[in-house]
Amino acid sequence: MSDGTSDTRPNPIEALRETVRRMVWPGGCAWHEAQTHESLTRYLVEESAEFIDAVERDLPADEVSSELGDVLYQVLFHAAIAERDGEGYDLDSVARSLNDKLIARHPHVFGDRGYMTVDELHAEWERLKEEAAGEERGSRGPLDGIPAGMPALARAAKVVDRLHRAGLINTSAADRYPENPMADIIGPDEQRLAEFGIGDAMLALVTRANAAGVDPDRALRLAVDRLAARALHTGE
Repeated sequence: MSDGTSDTRPNPIEALRETVRRMVWPGGCAWHEAQTHESLTRYLVEESAEFIDAVERDLPADEVSSELGDVLYQVLFHAAIAERDGEGYDLDSVARSLNDKLIARHPHVFGDRGYMTVDELHAEWERLKEEAAGEERGSRGPLDGIPAGMPALARAAKVVDRLHRAGLINTSAADRYPENPMADIIGPDEQRLAEFGIGDAMLALVTRANAAGVDPDRALRLAVDRLAARALHTGE
């Protein structure tokens, strides 16, 4: 609501964008000018982790806001580098493409699809992405688009969720695959384990791996690959 006075302050996003551009462009900050997308990836990971930590620790709103600002800074930094180096995109084109994608993937909000429940959206999500991309229905595999470089645990959760939604595995039956080490820990009576219990079970596995001289990250990656191969083969 306007109070009758005009606000002459610049748009805060535009002001921040210009600040970052000035640092990145030649003649600005030597450190910023020397950075590349590759050199900055670790900072994006770190800043994202710090924001997640602030949320999970229920820190005061101003601290959470500050951490979110650091994540935004990384986005602006990458966009400024791309603009400076003539890579074919900048913040405007990134925002425009994102806006178009969000609208296309949410016809139940911006189109005539009508309101959909969360369960309905889960069932329709892959079809919505196919429609938005102009792809033939059913052309996407259940695991398409999952980055191979994701952290092993996050990738495992994503793969299991995708396979479950595709009807290729039943996540309520952990003992379906006898060679799955989690079958020794999570049985029918433990399906409602609280978060602490699951965490303790996972930590016990890490401890067991350490004692056996096994890299738990690699072990999980290989287990996920085996699960995906079995599930996809069964679904053919």
